[in-house]
Amino acid sequence: MKRIITYEELPRGNGQKVYLRLNNTDPSFYLELLKKGYRIVNRIKDTDEDTIYIRRLDQAYLHEDQRMHKEQVNKTITEILEQSGIRKPKTLPFTYEDLIEHKYQVPFVLKNINESCGREKFLIATEEDYENLIQACDFLLDSSLKYLINKNPDEAKVKINNDDYLHINFIVQQYITTPTEYNTSMRVLTSSSNDLMYASLKYNPPRRCEDNTTLLGYLLKNVYPLSTNTIVSNTMSGGKNVILEENSYTQFERSLLENHNLTSERFENLVEASLNVHTTLKKDIGCLCSFDYIYSAEEDKWYVLEYHQKSMFNEYAARWSIPYQTKEERIAASGRVRATSLALTMKKK
Repeated sequence: MKRIITYEELPRGNGQKVYLRLNNTDPSFYLELLKKGYRIVNRIKDTDEDTIYIRRLDQAYLHEDQRMHKEQVNKTITEILEQSGIRKPKTLPFTYEDLIEHKYQVPFVLKNINESCGREKFLIATEEDYENLIQACDFLLDSSLKYLINKNPDEAKVKINNDDYLHINFIVQQYITTPTEYNTSMRVLTSSSNDLMYASLKYNPPRRCEDNTTLLGYLLKNVYPLSTNTIVSNTMSGGKNVILEENSYTQFERSLLENHNLTSERFENLVEASLNVHTTLKKDIGCLCSFDYIYSAEEDKWYVLEYHQKSMFNEYAARWSIPYQTKEERIAASGRVRATSLALTMKKK
């Protein structure tokens, strides 16, 4: 089956339950599901063992329970990938106290786990970078406290104790040296039907940090500048793709793949591990998930960087010539890709 379909090609549902939240759903997709005889449910109590989860199941938890559930899901993902010999780079929690006590060893990557599209991922490579990071964090915390003291002195006391913005959002991660002059990573997009939808090696030439979308990014570019270039490879930040499983590659693409020692056996291992995660956690992920892997040239080893439940489909849309520029086009493309995943699932019933 081809990896993109039109709504007209979507199989009939015959009462099949699909779990789908209505927000940010393409209306055409929603209406097509009804027209084709699918039964749409959006409450946990209406789901059963046969339900197909287009979106991940909303957990009716309090805020603290949601955090714990997310941690458990991440733990399960880590355990499944480790069974295939795939680990995360060494990762530590980030706190202001540990930062000023110089407990982090350069080089390391400072990453905001709640940002996307390459935002707030910084390489701290030298002691000078480290000192500039301290000054930027000092500025952030001081500015936040001044604002809170004026607004709510009691809340400011809590902020002093917790430095929530930095502690909750950021982690410190081992810096992985990739094998070429480009920033590179591999994206694997999977379907809960146990199918590979798309895989590509992404590459992006390093350049000076251009992250002005967040205050910390602005500070580390303009006020307390880092000595390092960007480390992101995704297409939303200007990167390009080598689509894997193509019949032919250019000389440049072939050289890039060879430098990453991406043998068919290694590629299959990464794909199988991704599919194993996804099919195990259908309810917690939904019908689509993308995994990002990075190759360590020093260790001749692939690591998992992160996974995305809310996948960006720009690369996949480009592969199948689907418009993806405006918000409306992105929502429409999301519907088409999810419909394809649903069709793959129905084909196996």
